[in-house]
Amino acid sequence: MTGAISRVLAGWATSLLIGSLHLVVACGGRAASAPERPATPTAPRTLPLARLLVLETSGSPPPDTSVTFTTGTPRVIVIYHSGESIAFARLSFQPSAFGDSGRSVQVDVHPRPGIYGLDFTTSLPFRSEAASVTFEYSRYFSAPARARQAHGSDVAFERVLTVGRLLPDNQVELVPSTRPAADNLQAALPAAGSYLVAGPQ
Repeated sequence: MTGAISRVLAGWATSLLIGSLHLVVACGGRAASAPERPATPTAPRTLPLARLLVLETSGSPPPDTSVTFTTGTPRVIVIYHSGESIAFARLSFQPSAFGDSGRSVQVDVHPRPGIYGLDFTTSLPFRSEAASVTFEYSRYFSAPARARQAHGSDVAFERVLTVGRLLPDNQVELVPSTRPAADNLQAALPAAGSYLVAGPQ
């Protein structure tokens, strides 16, 4: 009986050690990822760009991307860091995003240099929230120095990140955002435009 208990305790301790190691190495440049939070959207609000801290990227700048496809089927456009197979962002369109099926639509994407942000246009308007963007930052997460001063750590800064839509006069609408997976931030899109990942100062 004593031997069996020892084996159980040893296995339990090994599981704890493996779990701890996973937290340490999961996020590349950060010591540990922020705990996954429930997929509850953040409340929308609008702030001046000057009051936000934009998430930076240390990876190679993604190239501009232009994709033409036929409406009526789901479509995912993946933007990769230049010269790498590491995803930077994904634009997803539902089958009904552009209304009638069988039409040709062109999507042009221009990533913003040095940050997790992009501008995109579509040759046809799409229905509000029938498209979404997912930013993926597991490898090249880079918090600005002021973020560490304001929030204390990269992990604390990550917890307050949300997707923002750039508006006129340097205003940013923080749109409801969720985390479909660790190191991913997703938001449904009201329209084409300019979007970035940011948190309050």
